[in-house]
Amino acid sequence: MRELRDRVAVVTGAASGIGLGIAEAFAAEGMRLVLADIDGDRLEEEARRLRSAGVQVEAVETDVGDAEAVQALADATIARFGVVHIICNNAGIIRWGRTWDLSLVDWDAVLRVNLLGVVHGVRSFVPLLLASGEEGHVINVASMAAVVPVPGISPYSVSKHGVLALSEVLHAELLETNAPVGVSIVMPGRVRTRLGLPKDFPADSEPPGSAEPGALEPAEVASQVIDAVRHGRLHVFTHPERVAEVRLRFARIVEP
Repeated sequence: MRELRDRVAVVTGAASGIGLGIAEAFAAEGMRLVLADIDGDRLEEEARRLRSAGVQVEAVETDVGDAEAVQALADATIARFGVVHIICNNAGIIRWGRTWDLSLVDWDAVLRVNLLGVVHGVRSFVPLLLASGEEGHVINVASMAAVVPVPGISPYSVSKHGVLALSEVLHAELLETNAPVGVSIVMPGRVRTRLGLPKDFPADSEPPGSAEPGALEPAEVASQVIDAVRHGRLHVFTHPERVAEVRLRFARIVEP
């Protein structure tokens, strides 16, 4: 999809972090936006800021783990703009702890948002992309944890492995039907976001780990997402220096 101006993009988890960075990048390309997040107050604050800059924005408070809520998001998109061209399934959460210590509540929360949230996005929006007959794109934001499991965040790693598999299957299915809809799976490393921080963490404070070497700003991830949409890239490693870790992991898997 080369031309983005006046196209319609939906972004979940858009009130902060990578989601907000992607929304801002889409806005800079002249796109019309539907932004979704479970934090309605922060979402509306960011939507007002974008509107003041002349961007057409609809803000919809949404729990992506709720299939009916995501369908309502899709309905609101069509009601406002009549069409959708890009769905960016970005919303995510994290829980820390050893695999055997984490509660089932923690497991359920992470899988519900990180994996089922993407499933719900695909089920509600891909039929709309196909029905439009126009070029479309699905962006699923995963993590390096989708290909290099990380001790201490087992539910997160499991959920992101699932997002990778879902995205690759979806891509293959769309190719089989000759649909003009692309898929990109985004696998960031360290990014300066509020992921995992308490809701009351001061907005003007630096998140822990934000100064780590190689940490990117959300805008830097977003620029790579724009490039992936324009060039139809399936796998997007925002930190190419870490691809060596992926090769080592799969080399271990196939060792006799």
